[in-house]
Amino acid sequence: MIINSYDVIVRYSLEQYDKHGFLKAPLWLWLGWLFLAKAWVIFILAGASRENGAQILDIIYPDHALFYLDLGMGLPSLALMWAIGLRSPDRGWVSKILSVAKPITLLIISGQFSQTVYHVYLEHGVFQWSSAITLVILLWFMLYTYNSRHVRESLRHQPKITN
Repeated sequence: MIINSYDVIVRYSLEQYDKHGFLKAPLWLWLGWLFLAKAWVIFILAGASRENGAQILDIIYPDHALFYLDLGMGLPSLALMWAIGLRSPDRGWVSKILSVAKPITLLIISGQFSQTVYHVYLEHGVFQWSSAITLVILLWFMLYTYNSRHVRESLRHQPKITN
């Protein structure tokens, strides 16, 4: 299917484009990336609360190996959030990186989903709200990222227009 620029302009309002003419990423994609980087958010919050930081990390991540694994799995999400802010017509390399952001995001979601399922397995299937909510959010975010036209078009490589 070939999409010309007129089809995209009619589909989205002018407010949904940034100053360089790129379609802005939807809010749900930003929130999903932030959820995938939740270990970094907790790390920053623990660092900001200096004297209670170690206690916060011990409560949320009793297994420090899991914390480091989550930090590693959240790094691509942070990199994608950073890269989407760098997009401009002069930086074609950023658009090329963002053109593979959707498969990278789906891979990260799959990894975190598998990790959460493994955690449930280690707990012998004992129900925990945190695991259940995490699995539901990850499943929803995977379906949203896979099916969303807005995500696909906002991450699409848009070549530099020359006259």
